[in-house]
Amino acid sequence: MTAAEARADASPDPDGPPPARLEGLVKRYRTARGRRHTALDHFSMSVPARSIVGLLGPNGSGKTTALKALLGLVRVDSGTITAFGHELPRAQHLVAHRIGALIEGPAFTASLTGERNLRLLATLHGASESTVAEALDLVGLTRDARRAYSGYSLGMKQRLGIAAALLPSPDLLVLDEPMNGLDPEAIRDLRPLLTHLRDDRGMTILVSSHILAEVELVSDHVTIVRHGRVISEGRLSRLVEGTTDHVVLRLPGPESLRDTARAVLARRGIPVAAADGASDPTELRAATGEGVPAVLRILAEHDIYPEEVHRRSASLEDAYIRAIRAADAERDGPHDAE
Repeated sequence: MTAAEARADASPDPDGPPPARLEGLVKRYRTARGRRHTALDHFSMSVPARSIVGLLGPNGSGKTTALKALLGLVRVDSGTITAFGHELPRAQHLVAHRIGALIEGPAFTASLTGERNLRLLATLHGASESTVAEALDLVGLTRDARRAYSGYSLGMKQRLGIAAALLPSPDLLVLDEPMNGLDPEAIRDLRPLLTHLRDDRGMTILVSSHILAEVELVSDHVTIVRHGRVISEGRLSRLVEGTTDHVVLRLPGPESLRDTARAVLARRGIPVAAADGASDPTELRAATGEGVPAVLRILAEHDIYPEEVHRRSASLEDAYIRAIRAADAERDGPHDAE
């Protein structure tokens, strides 16, 4: 049996209790002005074993608060938290060694080398020197291990933070915005690391992020959070299947032309809206699985000819935007909660 196989055998049973479960969490703060602020509003989610779970939501949605509650860094007002079948925080000491985390960015001693910083942390975890070397190798910092932390780039600092989270050889890895501030190359390098830890180490990874495209590339499950509560969750494939392919059109000219296009397509059962995130106000999005030819044929019948047109397949972004808009429609006005 290889080391990877032995590690997988030691990992949580997918049919047993989940690595983490949060049920009905409520957390309220008082702001500096004395106003009550709800960070978690009956927040509930479950983290399946041996999977990568993407935790998504706008700033202030409660993601970080939920992760801190799981790690025992925040005490909730009500609700229950369990990890590997143990109730937290009462049994936090029983599962602490099975959970590694990077929350709100890494913090190390600037004058020490990356390796020296990890060795000091390894002492606290009771980890060996070989574990330090392995962690550095996993995150691609072996060659820079003896450089001072002050000379690390932001991407290297994030990777060192992940290496620190791996020192206890955890079964559950919790990463809060690990891609925040990274350049595209650093983000690309992080992707195979996460999938390696899941596939070859049998690790469960809970990662919050704003970068939907990257989450879509690595995640098995997705949980979407808004206003301190979970508004959508499930296997990534199932969430994306629930969205509709759409055709993006560019119709220069007067607004009346776009109004006519909307009305013509709507009468044929194809809803049209402004393209999400489009900087060009002449872009429209037609929600249909029929494709470009069908949309063009309908418009041509009314002498409407788009300057540009392309089909865009359903994606996590579509599922995310739909869930967020539905949650916002249920509330009156914005509400920040993190």
